[in-house]
Amino acid sequence: MQIDGMAAVVTGGGSGLGAATVRALRTAGAKVAILDRDSAAAATVAAETGALGLGCDVTDEASVTAALDQATAQNGDARILVNCAGIATGERIIGRDGAPMPLEGFRRVVEVT
Repeated sequence: MQIDGMAAVVTGGGSGLGAATVRALRTAGAKVAILDRDSAAAATVAAETGALGLGCDVTDEASVTAALDQATAQNGDARILVNCAGIATGERIIGRDGAPMPLEGFRRVVEVT
């Protein structure tokens, strides 16, 4: 696939698999916008790669809309989206005693991923 010059958005691009994806897309010539709830991490990867780093909470519609508006203004309409945003808790979904983890924590994990 030819992606040179195409606009891309990578959620969770401030670290891990997301950051590696940003690097691969930039190497292939894509114009990348990094969306990450950790705006400092997004800025660090952006500075290393020449991407656009944006703080964004993917569970908040207004935050996503604002970030996508900025990404579109700088890079044009995105034709590539890679979702690497994800969180994990230190809790088991079902504890050893059979009790479920609190619903709020489970809901947050599902909303992000």
